[in-house]
Amino acid sequence: MVESIKKHGVLEPILVKKDGEKYQLLAGERRFLAAKKAGLDKVPVRVLEVDEPSTAEIALVENLLREDLNPLEEAAGIETLISKFNYTHEKVAQILGIDRATVTNKLRLLKLSNPVKQLLKNGLITEGHAKMLVSLDEPLQIRLANLIVEKGLSVRELERYIQKEKNPTRSKSEEKTVKMTSVNTGLKVTLKISASGSGQVIVKFKTKDEFLKIAQILGLKQEN
Repeated sequence: MVESIKKHGVLEPILVKKDGEKYQLLAGERRFLAAKKAGLDKVPVRVLEVDEPSTAEIALVENLLREDLNPLEEAAGIETLISKFNYTHEKVAQILGIDRATVTNKLRLLKLSNPVKQLLKNGLITEGHAKMLVSLDEPLQIRLANLIVEKGLSVRELERYIQKEKNPTRSKSEEKTVKMTSVNTGLKVTLKISASGSGQVIVKFKTKDEFLKIAQILGLKQEN
């Protein structure tokens, strides 16, 4: 920005408001500091007549336009504009130069579990990773986030891991176990195994007699 200002000057006025005998900077702090570094002794200024709520709103919008915000800071700023200043998703999208769906996706980052938020804040996972993790339950979020850091997974590789969690491939021995259990009980048996190896065996029954049959196979005694 400094080099650009040296060459072209400050093209967009800095916003200020009267504060007694001085002026309070509302928006354009980065441009102002860059102009000082560039050696300028004058910059274009626009004086606004605004109340305190408007001052806070202008400062927040200006802050969101900075390029050095992490994704969570940006999401928190967007959430404040919506909840405190009644901005719509469309208005936020217009200000930031992004589409409405992107605004919605950024807000979803605030629903990440705290350990995953910390990894995102520290730059150990990317916003792309975080967008994929946010729809998962907290334990799986944390486990896969740590795996990203440990193995340096790309977003595409993370997507494959998530698909394995949702649709794990069963081994031949697992298929055989399901088939034998189904034959022995005469009932429908479902096996659900995650990529980590944990899972469930679900035996469905429709009548009390079928339930008693399952209990008998498991060696459970019915109490009178």
